[in-house]
Amino acid sequence: MLFAIILMVLILVIFRKQKAEYSDEGSKTEIIFSFSWYLLYFALAMISNAFHINIINEVTNWLFFVLLPLLILARLKKGKFKEAFQETLREIGLKRIDKETGFRTLLVCMLYMGILVFVFSLSDEKPVITDIPKMLVRLPIFMCLMLLTAGFTEEFFFRGIVQRCVVNSLKQPYIAIVFTSILFGLYHFPFAYYLWEQTAGSVVNSLKAILVEQAVTGCALGLMYYKSSNNLWSSAVLHAFVNASIMAFGTVLPGS
Repeated sequence: MLFAIILMVLILVIFRKQKAEYSDEGSKTEIIFSFSWYLLYFALAMISNAFHINIINEVTNWLFFVLLPLLILARLKKGKFKEAFQETLREIGLKRIDKETGFRTLLVCMLYMGILVFVFSLSDEKPVITDIPKMLVRLPIFMCLMLLTAGFTEEFFFRGIVQRCVVNSLKQPYIAIVFTSILFGLYHFPFAYYLWEQTAGSVVNSLKAILVEQAVTGCALGLMYYKSSNNLWSSAVLHAFVNASIMAFGTVLPGS
């Protein structure tokens, strides 16, 4: 949780002058669909993990988090499907990232990595500082992997669809970010309860883990999306970078 809070501080400082936006038009149909789809996915994840049926995985997330929601949202709009499809993509935030936003996003990532290296280098068991070359070699590989999986698919649905709809409906961006982040944390519950070694079988420990870690991280990702004027690439890159950093450090920390 500490690193997620640090990440939020970095975003608020670096993007403090960035103009955040939200639409004045909130669609009740879209927000009802978003919550209904979320509940459907949650139920499928519970069934998949409880009965060891491979319904939910990184591949099927492209179907459940990206393709089907995108097609349904486009179909809900009036007019020709092609124009509605393109409009939906723009609203979600799949647009060209400008130089200033790209630079700020890169700066957040670099400072976050610098803080991680500094903190873990203080460890007496195994100084991470000596393993920086090994980590830097592996980081781009993990980054590409994460951008093709959770970094993009989860951001597409939770920030591009759910958060955007809630922000447009409530007109209270920060409340909407917290609310969406709680949903993002709870989305991990089936995995924490059935699959994660440290929390498996315990409802309390699973809820504690996802609300302390995933939900707080979700707030940071939500801030990035909002502060970058709903540019999905900024939060997707940050999400992928955070996950890739965890994987890279996991290869050099004690016990790895």
